Formats: sequence, structure tokens, C-alpha cells
Amino acid sequence: MKTLTKTVVLLTGLCLATGALAQKLAVIVNVSNPASSITKEQVQDFYYRKVRQWPDGTALRFFDRGEDSPERSDFLKSVMKKTARQLDQYWISQKLVSGASAPTPVGPDRLVESLVSRFPGGMSYVSESFVPSKGVKVLKITGD
Repeated sequence: MKTLTKTVVLLTGLCLATGALAQKLAVIVNVSNPASSITKEQVQDFYYRKVRQWPDGTALRFFDRGEDSPERSDFLKSVMKKTARQLDQYWISQKLVSGASAPTPVGPDRLVESLVSRFPGGMSYVSESFVPSKGVKVLKITGD
């Protein structure tokens, strides 16, 4: 029994170390947003503020997650393809060059949902298991 327990603990540790149990994400937007899907490239453009409006002209408001959140770690790896340090450096340079600031960091899924529901152009990401209530909807992520 001890050997089995040690094996399970070891395998769990290996899975965590390799990211096999990585956090899954869902992109949420304000319920009034007409979009039903989004690509990773569009999410990147919105996050970097290369695109500042939705196609219908609504101003975009992207909410990030807190530095230590598992959702942010997965977002950086799977969507942005950057480390936290690389993004920090990007936003420092943007602040110096254009005055642009990084998206506002927000805490738990429910707080993110609350903020996204208050802004017609609101957008963020939550854990895949999060069940949204009124005010937001989940967009299907298309492409790679």
C-alpha cells in the first residue's frame, strides 16, 4: 500500500511539473456582445491593445487575472505564448513609448464576471469549469 501511495504521489508530481494538469480556460464577454467565437490571435491583439474596439465599434475593456492565479499562468502559456516577465517588459516599454497600460488585474472568477458584465465591451478569461450567471457569455475559441 505504501508503494502504491508513493507511486500515485510521484505520478501526480510529474503531471503537475509537466503541465499535464494545466488549467483550462474560457473566454467571457459581456452578454450584449454579438460575437460567438474568437481566435487566439484576436485575444492576443485585444490583450496587447493592438485592437481597441469590437467590430461593432464598442470600446474593448480587457480584464487580466492576478499575478499568482493559475488561470493567468495558463493564459500566458497557452494563449500569449509569453512568460510573465516578458509581458511585464512589454508593458513597461508600452508605457514609456505610448502611455498604454497593461489590462487591469482582477481576482477570482466571480469578480471577473461582475466586471465584464458591467462593461458592454468587457472581456476576460476564467477557469473552464466556471459557470457564468447573467451578464456574461462564453465565447468559443477557434483555430489553433
